[in-house]
Amino acid sequence: MGLALHTTRQDGRATIAARGSIDLHSSDELRTRLTELVDAGEREVVVDLTAVDFCDSSGLNVLVRAYKHARAQNATLTVTGAYGRVENVLRTTGLDRFLIKGPAGEGVG
Repeated sequence: MGLALHTTRQDGRATIAARGSIDLHSSDELRTRLTELVDAGEREVVVDLTAVDFCDSSGLNVLVRAYKHARAQNATLTVTGAYGRVENVLRTTGLDRFLIKGPAGEGVG
């Protein structure tokens, strides 16, 4: 199926809505898009995984690297909409603590 990415900007936030599978074949496209947004000066980047049904280790690697790259540029990168297998893999690896922002005013962890 591959991966489709749609970027929207609103209220100082850039949101990438991903659809499909984030795997070895599609993760480069996501990495490029995330890097470009941060390098272009976006300070708040959100990756919406609501329509993502699969994310393998290469996809996780892209998210971690993008998170670190954003932090190095004084930006934030968070993930929203993860469910099912995708949410499970984020929680199992502990990445949810870094990538998933809790409700406003609630501490992470």
